[in-house]
Amino acid sequence: KIYSDSEIYVQGEEDRHSSLELNVHGPTVRGWQSARNCTYPQELILRLHGPTKLTRIQVLAHQYLIPEKLEIWTSREENASTSTDFSYLGYITLSDNASTLYKSRELKSVALPETEALSLKLRLHKPHSNAHNTYCQVGLIAINILGEPYGQELTGQGDAPYNPHYISPYDDLAFEMYVDREVAKIIRQMEVKKLLAVEEERFEYASKLKVAMENLRKAGERLGKYELEKKYAIALEDYDKAKAKKAQAQQYRQQVYQSLEIYNLLEVHGPMEKNNLSTAEDKESTSADNSNTAALPDMTSPPRLVIPPNRDGAVSPTGPAHQPPVSPLRQKTNSPELTDSPANGVLDKQNCNKGSLRRKTKSAGPALRSSYEAYEERTIPALRHSHTNEFTRECHLDSAETKVTSKLNDREKKQAALPISVFGMEMVEKFYSKQFTDKEEGLMQLKEELKTFDSAVSKHSPNKTARAAILLLHRALRDKVFSVYSLAAQLIRIFFAEFAADRVSSTEIARSVERLLPELLTKSGDTTPRIHNMAVHTILSMADCKCVRELHIIPVHLTRPVNSSTHQRLALSRLEMVEQLILSHGISTEKQSGLTCRTLSELGSSGLHHPAEAVRKVSERILVLVYKVNPRLVRKQLPPDDDITRRNLLYRQLFHEFDLIDLQRKKEAESTHKATTTPTRTRSTENNVTNLTKSPSRSSPVVSTGSSTSITSPSENSVDHKGDKMCIFCLSKGQVYSEEGLNIHYWRTCPMLTKCEACKQVVEISYLNLHLLNECDMKSNYVKCDTCKQAVHENAFEVHRQDKKCTKPIEGYERCPLCSALVNQNKWREHLMGEHPCVNNPRSKLGKSCSKSPSNSQNLSGKLTSPTGRDY
Repeated sequence: KIYSDSEIYVQGEEDRHSSLELNVHGPTVRGWQSARNCTYPQELILRLHGPTKLTRIQVLAHQYLIPEKLEIWTSREENASTSTDFSYLGYITLSDNASTLYKSRELKSVALPETEALSLKLRLHKPHSNAHNTYCQVGLIAINILGEPYGQELTGQGDAPYNPHYISPYDDLAFEMYVDREVAKIIRQMEVKKLLAVEEERFEYASKLKVAMENLRKAGERLGKYELEKKYAIALEDYDKAKAKKAQAQQYRQQVYQSLEIYNLLEVHGPMEKNNLSTAEDKESTSADNSNTAALPDMTSPPRLVIPPNRDGAVSPTGPAHQPPVSPLRQKTNSPELTDSPANGVLDKQNCNKGSLRRKTKSAGPALRSSYEAYEERTIPALRHSHTNEFTRECHLDSAETKVTSKLNDREKKQAALPISVFGMEMVEKFYSKQFTDKEEGLMQLKEELKTFDSAVSKHSPNKTARAAILLLHRALRDKVFSVYSLAAQLIRIFFAEFAADRVSSTEIARSVERLLPELLTKSGDTTPRIHNMAVHTILSMADCKCVRELHIIPVHLTRPVNSSTHQRLALSRLEMVEQLILSHGISTEKQSGLTCRTLSELGSSGLHHPAEAVRKVSERILVLVYKVNPRLVRKQLPPDDDITRRNLLYRQLFHEFDLIDLQRKKEAESTHKATTTPTRTRSTENNVTNLTKSPSRSSPVVSTGSSTSITSPSENSVDHKGDKMCIFCLSKGQVYSEEGLNIHYWRTCPMLTKCEACKQVVEISYLNLHLLNECDMKSNYVKCDTCKQAVHENAFEVHRQDKKCTKPIEGYERCPLCSALVNQNKWREHLMGEHPCVNNPRSKLGKSCSKSPSNSQNLSGKLTSPTGRDY
């Protein structure tokens, strides 16, 4: 379900980096680059083959020609051009890549709302500035559009027989960009065969295809590297090396195909009974045929390239002149056996020794052997697990014989003294090995030890065994290989759910949780989704275990107030876990539980001041949950509910939710004819009901807060009211404002509002001066001028006092904080939205579509009043 070979329109392009490059995915593509010193924004229009329901778009950015922002637009018109009207979907922000020294590329995968489109427009804004981008260009290496032809969902046709919305992992851009094209094509054919085999219940055949696909993917990545090296040798006019690389790739490809029996698995001439046999039966049937054949050359050791003495400089280039560097996306790499490629496509001497399985040096090679060639002579872990013929079994046995478990030094022996005394040296050595397969074996042995533990037979007490196991699990939890980390997390859940229950003392359980929890909390803030999700799942699983839940350790750690300096991902993970604990465990009355109303309300109020919108949003949800139980305590943690507080958009939305809850309670009380409780608010019910129609919904505007992987959608808690479609500030009522659109209007275009440059909150322009003096988080940086009564930054105060505009205020007039003009207190709307709006208001042009003055039909009670109580 991938759409490529589209017709592409661009405003401009570099000579050697045409837009046609975007129609091709592979290791050697150069990508598109804009013309030198072009104007911005630059636009790319991709015309699809027919009406398409888009589900996802993937963009692989250049390593240093990086746009600051990329907007996504769609259109249903055929032959769309620059004059066509496009619908705006959202935008993506891209990192400046300075942290990677411009050697990696950022892949953004964005989930799109279900949208029918015939054309897609990408609008690229100005690039991040860096020393490498000499001509102020932007570039994209690849674009991948995923979806399905419009109407296909009705027919049920798709790649997967059971799911018409199935999207193959082999359509992912991270797969296509680093795997040889021919191998990628074979893998996709195998995937179709595998799905059909499952439908026909040929499970042995499906299993063989699955193993072959995994092995082919890793072999395809190596063939892609060979192709890159060949291209680079051609660029350097080193044709001997290019010829050798071509021969090396052809020989390696042939060996892989023969070893995996690719043509038999594809069943080109119809189903083969051999593919339905189990692995054991297949080996018995083929052993007689293979017994008399000569041993094949080692497919994992392609012929070494002997470098002539005068070509030494070509072995390890520092930077290709014509080939852009290729670096894999770490978050997409599923195989820990393959070391990430460096930016220039050649491994350095450190990386060449980081393989998970290494052979002993059986013979001294030529002195001219490079570190890259040494890397190439490793055993391929993918093919080591394939047992389709005698050759691969020999390779597997050979690698098993040469594998050496690392020995512990004195410091490690002292550190692991307890686990050694409980589990023995052999198991502990596996945990300290540099090979991830040894660590996995050690974890499996530890899992077996814990499951079969019998206190009546064991020489060691459950407490001692638990402490030794936690030491090993803590070490495995910090491992960088995901398979080891995942297995350790799984074993932690087994430890608390099965082993520790009714065996280990509460003191030892508490010590175990205290040791593991900090590491899991750190992992919960990881940028890689699977590491983050695994950590969160493990913490919540631990909290659900009876033996851990009784100690209240995890809730106490999670409900500590967050600071504005707390990293966004860490704060967000903690708050989301607390929200999940509230939903699963409920709010407790025990003071030591960590889930009391007071603790949760303090946590929620601290999260409201965090600079990240996602964190504030979860904090709001926590406060709403607590408010349903104890409204008085929640309101005690917040500023008083008055007109001044409601000028803040954040508090206005929160108090709006509280009003809805209060109103619902009142309705329930009246319907059940029970005694009505005294409202917790001092404001009259009439004002509450009025504010319900004026306050905006809780749906948050589309604001990018970092490397988000999907376009923001309205909150699930949004409530649809007719009054929500009318801006309560500029009174622009119309069909263009949905719930989400109204909030976007508040944050971006409403000419009556502005963003405080100090704290980034959206406030009314007429109230900005008081906000800077009284409410702003950075109010300590501002002082009040005694003459004009304006808020002035302390660093510019002396300059301000000498300015001619610093005069005493006139009664009934206020000074505009944007242009310093005197404005009648009741004519702010005329100043900001009239025929001659404020010249310094950046939103005045955007607000031209808003109503400049309310019509008679829009008057609610003769005179319109803003939510702040100010007459405009």
